[in-house]
Amino acid sequence: TKGSLWATLKATGKAAHSSQPERGDNAAMKLARALDVLERELSTELATYTHPILGRSTINVGVLRAGSRPNIIPDLAEAEIDIRITPALRDAGGALALLEKTIVRLALPLEIVKPKENHPMETPAGHPWIGRIQSVRASSKPVGAPWFSDAAHLSEVGLASVCMGPGSIDQAHTCDEFIEIAALEEGAAFFTDFVRSLA
Repeated sequence: TKGSLWATLKATGKAAHSSQPERGDNAAMKLARALDVLERELSTELATYTHPILGRSTINVGVLRAGSRPNIIPDLAEAEIDIRITPALRDAGGALALLEKTIVRLALPLEIVKPKENHPMETPAGHPWIGRIQSVRASSKPVGAPWFSDAAHLSEVGLASVCMGPGSIDQAHTCDEFIEIAALEEGAAFFTDFVRSLA
């Protein structure tokens, strides 16, 4: 699975009445301009950190916050970002280090707040757990997942991990998240057979 960096990027300015914008410093506009440059530059660099199964590292700006009223120039603006980390980016020093370096290099008026970096997980295809899974379901094949899993924390401390189960990431985190009943039944049958294989 890919790792993730979640962080808030903050831009500050000076509040003023919108009828006199020259007396203020619009933090929302500073943030918008900085994000435009950052996303363009960082996306290009992240695309160089690839993995044959997981693809490339990516960035998403998911949440924007600024201002309280349309007639007040905002003195604070924030964006919450999500960078997905491939093993290549982890090995090159990680997403937070790259983000910090890029902000400094581009002289962007951004402060990184509350960064939380989670490393990617990579279990070799020849690991015994993979063999055990395939002995239970011969049709099972190792695939990469572009999402993050808490299993990566186990992997980080030396406990090989595998993410498996019914459902599709296409329905995850959507307003109508669901799982097909047939997939749930197949998942239950697989886990029953898998546990029996350990006895």
